[in-house]
Amino acid sequence: MTETLPTLLVIRHGETQWNVAGRLQGSRDTPLTVNGMRQAQAVAVRLSETVADMTDAAFWVSPLGRARQTASILADIWSLPFERFAEASLLAERCYGVWEGRLHGEIERDLPEQYNAHAADPWDYSMPGGESRTALAERLREWLRSLDQTRPHVAVTHSGCLRALRGICTKEHADEMLAYREPQTAAFLSEGLSGRMLKVPAATLRAFGCEGEGKTVWI
Repeated sequence: MTETLPTLLVIRHGETQWNVAGRLQGSRDTPLTVNGMRQAQAVAVRLSETVADMTDAAFWVSPLGRARQTASILADIWSLPFERFAEASLLAERCYGVWEGRLHGEIERDLPEQYNAHAADPWDYSMPGGESRTALAERLREWLRSLDQTRPHVAVTHSGCLRALRGICTKEHADEMLAYREPQTAAFLSEGLSGRMLKVPAATLRAFGCEGEGKTVWI
């Protein structure tokens, strides 16, 4: 994208049941764990001042339940009506088709041709019934183009979407984007030509009883 982007805060949802099990979620859904709820509270406190400084911000959330649960917790701590979060279908996680619900090792063992094809072409390969990284990035560019460029935006979404939006905003090389890793407590702030990850301090995580900052996804 060549046009100027608005200030954008992108937040990943908290830990879910399938995150703990190591299963790929994509367009399927499992609810937050108790630890995931605690993570969302810690993230809300970490980002409170950032959000307060975003005058006249618009708030967005993926339609998937895990993101909506997270947004609900954020809204409570930020003293916002949950209705301020507009549902945006374009913020849904990348669809992994027949891979969804499976463990990494199961995909590698049971679907080796698909697994190897994805590894060989990580941007344009789409597994049966799924979505490529390139298609995901274009979907998120469409969402960015739809935004009011005169106001800041806060989006609660997923790991794959956070990585794609981070890469789009910073214009980093594809190989750099593939190396992105972020915990469940991740948030990315893009302002003008710069962007940075916002880390939750360990003391804040401990205060809410979190079991660390959370895991990254493997794909």
